[in-house]
Amino acid sequence: MLMWYTLESMQQYLLGIATFLTILGMVPTTLAARARPELQGQVVIVDAGHGGRDFGARVTGVDEKDLVLSISRKTAAALRGAGAKVVETRRADSNLISRRPEPSNLQRMNLQARVDLAARNEADIFLSIHANKYSDSSVHGAQIFIGENPDAERQLLGTCLQAEMSAVSGGRRQLDMLRDLYLMRHLTIPAALIEVGFMSNPAERSRMLDPRYQDQVAQAVRRGVMCFVRGRSALNLPPHQTKDPIATPDVPPV
Repeated sequence: MLMWYTLESMQQYLLGIATFLTILGMVPTTLAARARPELQGQVVIVDAGHGGRDFGARVTGVDEKDLVLSISRKTAAALRGAGAKVVETRRADSNLISRRPEPSNLQRMNLQARVDLAARNEADIFLSIHANKYSDSSVHGAQIFIGENPDAERQLLGTCLQAEMSAVSGGRRQLDMLRDLYLMRHLTIPAALIEVGFMSNPAERSRMLDPRYQDQVAQAVRRGVMCFVRGRSALNLPPHQTKDPIATPDVPPV
């Protein structure tokens, strides 16, 4: 098990590894290695956040649920192109649950359905895609959230994704390992919540609505996942011990 002396030293170490592995991915390998898709054998859940009556953030007529669905579908296609088996939580504007819940239970039930889906598919990686909103419209940039007290695998995944997403979005936001999030708390596999950018920033909102920029985001996520898979092997990190979710159906979402 990896031990970090300080949060800053851990982040610098993982960032160095992520940078090295990104550069390494540009170096030609043998023909045999190139013939095998790099993410072959990886089961990845791509989650378009919210959906149905849960519209997420809403800014000037744009709903988060619609924006992230478009980005998620492009991301799923990019990961499939790299050899991954991809399971999408939704491909339309819908909830993940079959029965109509009470409004107070809607968010928790949808989140738990995502956790259950990952367990049923024995997923290796879980990516939840969202768009942010803030009262200060000047705030911008992509940010990755991996929950409180992440293990070494999740830290590496988050670091790889943050490096790639920052390169695309141009922001200077840092990996968040402090916020308590329902999905991060209940998933036991490498997982990350990807805030692609801020809908409350007019320029960034316009970019996120652009299909060409959505393609760039999808490719950044693909590179981040490949960086993680390389890093896990290079660092000889032990695989997660179980893919079973923690069953706490009475806990409200955070």
